[in-house]
Amino acid sequence: MRRSRQQAGCGARTRWRGRTAGGCFALLVAVTATPAAGGSPTTTHRTSVAVAQRASVAPQASSPTAVASDAGLAWGDNYYGQLGDGTTNNYRTTPIPVGLPTGAELAAVAAGDAHSLALTSAGAVLAWGRNRVGQLGDGSTTDRSTPVDVSLPPGTTVTAVAVGFTHSLALTSAGTVLAWGNNSSSQLGDGTTTNRSTPVAVSFPPGTVITAVAGGGMHSLALTSAGTVFAWGDNSSGQLGDGTTTNRSRPVAVGLPPGTVVTAVAGGRSHSLAVTSAGAARAWGNNFVGQLGDGSNVNRNASVPVRLPPGTTVTAIAGGLNHSLALTSVGTVLAWGSNSWGQLGDGTTRERNTPGSVSLPADVSITAVAAGNLFGLAITSVGAVLGWGSNVLGQLGDGTTTVRRTPVAASLPTATTITAIATGSGHSLALVEARSASTTALRVSPRNPTADQDVTLTATVTCTTDTPTGSVTFRSNATDLATVPLGGTNTATHTTGFPPGTHTLTAHYTSTNTCPSSRSDATTITVGTPTDPDIPTEPDIPTDPDLPITGPNVSSAVGAAGLLIVTGVILIRLTHRRRPPHQRP
Repeated sequence: MRRSRQQAGCGARTRWRGRTAGGCFALLVAVTATPAAGGSPTTTHRTSVAVAQRASVAPQASSPTAVASDAGLAWGDNYYGQLGDGTTNNYRTTPIPVGLPTGAELAAVAAGDAHSLALTSAGAVLAWGRNRVGQLGDGSTTDRSTPVDVSLPPGTTVTAVAVGFTHSLALTSAGTVLAWGNNSSSQLGDGTTTNRSTPVAVSFPPGTVITAVAGGGMHSLALTSAGTVFAWGDNSSGQLGDGTTTNRSRPVAVGLPPGTVVTAVAGGRSHSLAVTSAGAARAWGNNFVGQLGDGSNVNRNASVPVRLPPGTTVTAIAGGLNHSLALTSVGTVLAWGSNSWGQLGDGTTRERNTPGSVSLPADVSITAVAAGNLFGLAITSVGAVLGWGSNVLGQLGDGTTTVRRTPVAASLPTATTITAIATGSGHSLALVEARSASTTALRVSPRNPTADQDVTLTATVTCTTDTPTGSVTFRSNATDLATVPLGGTNTATHTTGFPPGTHTLTAHYTSTNTCPSSRSDATTITVGTPTDPDIPTEPDIPTDPDLPITGPNVSSAVGAAGLLIVTGVILIRLTHRRRPPHQRP
């Protein structure tokens, strides 16, 4: 039986119940900027949502290990298998690899209450974790502890994914949106309240082209190519921004000031956020702890400006349970709203209804943010991950379950660079940068040369992330033979001769771009001694009995003949002796 954990500001709860607005629920987002009106998406938006943290049965320790290229990492709550490592009913305090299908390359991740999504480079979607209401989109309601394919319509290519509490969203290459999972508040936008275990199309007005999506608690948001915003689903706190508190089963336009162009959107538990083309931030919905950042605690059913510090330019935004985060153009992070668990990262537990600075380590610059249930995550410019706030399930990834009021570093595997993050109710996800790799292959021709033959050495260099440039040094027994620039076919060739003996040959590639340098495996050849035509050789022994015997073989032949004669004489004498007297001559 699962244990519940009492948290400040929330009753003891183990799961979301119905549409209760006061439950412990959090929505997390890591959103990057999109083009202004009329543009097409140039970056991937990553949005996810989370709800009440739950105490799992037992932690499972995990130490950093080497992670392959194009890998996903996960840590924190794993009660329903949302970490994707094939286990359940545990939690991890340091990142572990997600068990991806062989050959899968990931482009984005998103995290919900207890489920996770990943977008592949081929435009497919993987899902794992809880599936009670079909939020994995695989046509079932069976929980999955490793990734399974979402059942997309034939011919669909997905370009971005987002997650609500228990529903999922996908943006297609055609500018349409698919949705699946819980639909009790019409958060799927298909005009019904019917749950869906496979994706259905969101019903936008004709001609609408969507460039980004975001999931709120039980509502959804979409950004259009014109820089406007649509919203649908739960609207009990005005989080749809249409001037009402009426739920909507199909998308409605968010009320924005004339001339406003939105470049990014994010959803919280029951509030919504947007970044404008001017670098400002706007918010609407629930505001009881100041999560709208407008200096008040009054709910808003239409967007209001966030009271940013003078001169601030916002580039990305994220919404949590009842707090909000903003990334600035200078790599700092602002936070506002609830702070009972230190989720504002300012070293206190005081809530704020206007933005304040997260206390980042000195000289650290941030490139992405995500807001979880009661915690926050950020990626640094060097690809590290910082976390702050609640950590009771290890969701900060620092190897502990200690609450942190200021940012601490996640314990990433050695030599890992993170490119994207997502946060759920009590778990976190990250994408690992594909590690550049190069290989150098050496071909030797001929393989068994003699000392009077030229040998051609050919090195071929391959690289996973770039076209290799640079040079190749050929070596024999650790002695440099020649250094040759790489040619247009990524090869370098050198022809030379070798003296008699054994030679160990290698090719060493030295890179002049992002491809790492590499060396070939060793190839060993043995060069034989050549034949000198000026030195006479001993003739072969004749084998034809009809040939005359001459040369050095004469003495042997004469000796053998003499021996045969003597033997014959002896035999004749013995035969003569044994005759009876009357037979003798």
